[in-house]
Amino acid sequence: MPNRAEALEWEGDSDPPLRTAIIDAALAIADEERLGAVSVRRVADRIGRRPMSLYSHVPSKHGLIALMFDRVSAEMLVPEPLPDSGRELLHLVATRAFETYVAHPWMLHAFGHRPPPGPNQMRRGEQSAGAVRALGVTPRDAWTALSIVHEWTMGHALHVVTLREDPALAGVVEQADLTELPEMARAHAAHTARSVQEQFERALTLVVDGIEEGLT
Repeated sequence: MPNRAEALEWEGDSDPPLRTAIIDAALAIADEERLGAVSVRRVADRIGRRPMSLYSHVPSKHGLIALMFDRVSAEMLVPEPLPDSGRELLHLVATRAFETYVAHPWMLHAFGHRPPPGPNQMRRGEQSAGAVRALGVTPRDAWTALSIVHEWTMGHALHVVTLREDPALAGVVEQADLTELPEMARAHAAHTARSVQEQFERALTLVVDGIEEGLT
């Protein structure tokens, strides 16, 4: 858990090259070996520096994780100009988040470190809030709508990543005898006939349909 007194300077255009290199190295380690492999010592070894020399650029491991998380959160931002349709924008917000989590699975575990929200995360939140407002969701229910989309997207990404990292899990149903479970067999066959992206798109459409019908 980050120290509340820890002063964290977010990335900017004038960042020293070493600070940028530290974050780049940490991201590479996390993408290659998961978040648990990231440490100040590992990063220092990767960029050829002494560990103590890094602390003048990143305050701690927790601070480093926060900087990593916010850096990659930029990939979730929907490029300007944003679409006028709240439904289209909400779809894009969720899709970009899903694709980012699947590309960088360590982010799903980084939430456990409770990184303080950085500027890219705040911009993403603003885009999400703007999407549900444009969809017609009242301020009273806006946070509920945001939670539904955010938590469902994270959960779906975690499911995809888990099956990808442990292929044996994906074969559990295929190896089971479903002769006496015809409804399950039919549903599973139809589900697996779709690609991961198609499965996501179909489910997301239903999620947004539900928000539009129930909260507007």
